[in-house]
Amino acid sequence: MPGGGSEQARSTRTPPYTSYRTFKTFIEDLREHGVPSRIDRSVLTRFSGVVGTQLMHALKFLGLIEDHGIPTQRLRELVDAHGAGHWPETLLELLRQEYAPMFAIDLETATPSHFNGAFRKAFPAAEAVVQKCVTFFLYAVGDAGVKISGRVLKGRKPRSLTPRRKHAPAPAPAKEPEAGPSRPQADTPRLEDKKPSEILLGRLDPNEMDDEQQAAVWTLLKYFKARGL
Repeated sequence: MPGGGSEQARSTRTPPYTSYRTFKTFIEDLREHGVPSRIDRSVLTRFSGVVGTQLMHALKFLGLIEDHGIPTQRLRELVDAHGAGHWPETLLELLRQEYAPMFAIDLETATPSHFNGAFRKAFPAAEAVVQKCVTFFLYAVGDAGVKISGRVLKGRKPRSLTPRRKHAPAPAPAKEPEAGPSRPQADTPRLEDKKPSEILLGRLDPNEMDDEQQAAVWTLLKYFKARGL
């Protein structure tokens, strides 16, 4: 696939720092509705202003759009590959070109310090931004079938992008307990004894949300905190 600018120009730019789920959702939309003549706000109506801006930045870095939002052939190839058997290969080819310094190291055996050092050297940015860039990269390469060192993934392993089932299967009936002296049950916090903020944090996984969903959750948590809930 043709690249999106000179290697020197790309090396000085910040990689995508939107959520990978947002990026994948956008590709799915294009697959369903077709690639338009131009990518602009009228095409990104389902995304908020901030998320839309981050998504446009990601598309430019990855060489998927040119100036004024004109789609590249690379974007059309990626959209065509979505839902097809060659999605991982097409995505991997794109990532290898745009994240070349990271593929210069052995991602499967890299230590956290080696990985983080290589990423920060290749793509310097503010620490908070770098962390988001790394998260996007890990999700992307995982979706492309690349094996990443378990040491690197420890504590921040991206979860599958496949939606989880809403309802878990019903457990098998328990055997009737044999007669015998009853034992006091250990004290466990009841649901009604927990604060709303604790219940919310226990049920949600930020790694499975897009940027807009995360922003909504953090706003609600701030409200709970202010009310002491």
